[in-house]
Formats: sequence, C-alpha cells, structure tokens
Amino acid sequence: MRDLFPVIVHVLLLRGDRVLLLRRAGGGYLDGWYALPGGHLQRGEGIVACAIRECAEETGLAIDPTRLQPAAVMPYRADGQQGVDFIMVCREFDGAPRLAEPDRFDDLGFFAVGALPERTVPYVERAIAMERRGDWFLEFVE
Repeated sequence: MRDLFPVIVHVLLLRGDRVLLLRRAGGGYLDGWYALPGGHLQRGEGIVACAIRECAEETGLAIDPTRLQPAAVMPYRADGQQGVDFIMVCREFDGAPRLAEPDRFDDLGFFAVGALPERTVPYVERAIAMERRGDWFLEFVE
C-alpha cells in the first residue's frame, strides 16, 4: 500500500539579501511562526503554476514565470508525516506585497537572511542556505 503525502511549493522572494516572510495566524498550524509564501500543489497543477498562484493568493504579487527558478527539493519525514517541499526562488518581481489573506497571516515583511525572526519555521533557514550554496537536494528525516 502506498502512503499519500503532500507536495508543497514555497517561494523565496528575495530583494538583495532580504527575504519576504509571512507570519501564520488563525489556521491552527504553526500560528505565530514566519514562513515563506507557498502551499499545497493542486491536482493537475505544475510546480511553477502553484508558486505563482500561492504568491498571488498570499501576497497579492503577480510573479512572471520566467523569473522563477528552482532552488531546492526537500523530501521530509517528521512527526509521523512525510511529503516533499519544492523551493522556488524569485529575485525580480513588481509591486509591493500585502497581506492578501488576513485570515491566515497577520504580518509580512522583508527580513535579512542572516537575521530571521526567532520564530521562523526551520525549513526556511535550510532553504536559504541551500539556495546560497547551490545545493538542490536535502532529505530531512527527524
């Protein structure tokens, strides 16, 4: 029997040495923690399309697909769950991000990659480090 597991797409939106993070709120999962824009891949959807959709839904930003690049793939197994995270990176985007889903997030901002908020979900730091080193794969097992 096969296990079902989520495919999640996250986007590193970078402006120089700063990354855009959203603080989760009201969803009951990691509320109060900062995370990258992103979410679950929908049936029939591509990775790039998911990244574009999630950025628009969560930050109001329209991302040009030609400006998105793959940064990392991180399969994980932790706390009885497993899945795979795809990390995309975008360094050029137009407009100012906003809280487009205030029922799910209560803060957003650009943070220095070397000084992330204390309550940042752990995968963010790993994803940034991988992107900086040019690594593309990390299997995380807890």
